[in-house]
Amino acid sequence: MNRFSLLLIAAFLASSLPALAGPVRNGIAVKLAPHKATYSMRLGQVRSGGDVAGARGSMTMETAKSCAGWTLKHRFKLTLINSEGSRIETDSNFSSFESLDGLSYRFTSRTTRNGAVTEDIQGSASLDRAGGAGTADFSRPKGTRFDLPKGTVFPTGHVKQLIAAARADSFSVLRTVFDGQTKEGAMEVNAIVVRHTKNPSKKQAENKLSNRPSWHMRLAFFPLKSSKAEPQHEAGLRLFDNGVADDFEWDWGGFTVEGSLKSLEPLPSPTCP
Repeated sequence: MNRFSLLLIAAFLASSLPALAGPVRNGIAVKLAPHKATYSMRLGQVRSGGDVAGARGSMTMETAKSCAGWTLKHRFKLTLINSEGSRIETDSNFSSFESLDGLSYRFTSRTTRNGAVTEDIQGSASLDRAGGAGTADFSRPKGTRFDLPKGTVFPTGHVKQLIAAARADSFSVLRTVFDGQTKEGAMEVNAIVVRHTKNPSKKQAENKLSNRPSWHMRLAFFPLKSSKAEPQHEAGLRLFDNGVADDFEWDWGGFTVEGSLKSLEPLPSPTCP
């Protein structure tokens, strides 16, 4: 599930466009906020044939801005319990750096399942220009390399484009996204803007980071080389216009896991020349 967490929250802050302010509509830039957010997770729906009886977990995301780019630190812990009472405990640690121009990206990921390492990844990626092609090279596992097709974006640029499109009243946004979370390479992500919420709830209004307009979205993830019409997995979330996210639903077919924001605090922004 760590790919979900990265694509939906993970790198809110930089642009794949060659301007520090990000996409602009009617002269208004998409301005995103460095912040630390923690989330709780619980079991949502269990569909026919699903073998999950319980789920609980937590997620912490921290984004920090420098004059060169954005650094993300992410911790994801989830315990699934099946109908026989067996437990699967997943623990994921991820960190990344994305340059302000959205053309270079570094990533490190380590995931364990019931204490055994299932993913140990490190590498870097680059694009030759905004909207161009690129490459991704892994130092772990050594020798793994992907060509990134023209139009690929990294997760921060992707989320910024989602906000810009939602502000422009676009209904659907299809992008090729590389995040470095797994050895699968880039994914096609189709995002649907479900509805726009201009007025936050009373609880959201208590924090200036969530006292903002937001959009509910659904995202579907497709492997680039897959010929299947159905997505590999899906997710939903509420995305605020400053990059804060809430109201998650991770959909894995037989069951869903829901996530909600528990704490949210601002992080400082640097003074750059």
